[in-house]
Amino acid sequence: MPAKKILIIDDDRVFLQIMGRKIAAAGYEVLTAVDGVQGITLAIKEQPHLIILDIRFPAGGGLETLKKLRLSAKTCSIPVIISTCLDDPEMKKIIASYDVVDYLVKPIDPDIIIQKINDTLKSLF
Repeated sequence: MPAKKILIIDDDRVFLQIMGRKIAAAGYEVLTAVDGVQGITLAIKEQPHLIILDIRFPAGGGLETLKKLRLSAKTCSIPVIISTCLDDPEMKKIIASYDVVDYLVKPIDPDIIIQKINDTLKSLF
């Protein structure tokens, strides 16, 4: 059975590298995008099983990206984990209305994200 696909959308290339390696080592296929436009395009084309999304980045910020993902019939049901430096209670409330799996504030232990991925995908498949 092919590995489940995880898409990470984040403009921090170091985060992408570190988290990508850890998630790949856990047995997942990792796709990466550095902005919302690229992320939405990849999500539609590749149909990942889960998306890890930053909130703050250029070219289609995370909130706008999340809105577009939820509005598209092709991506509306893909689970999303928010991974951001933005520890803002108001933003957390807004994000929660888009039915995300979790809102994690960086720095994040990669093992925690892997556990969230495992738990989420186990409940869906």
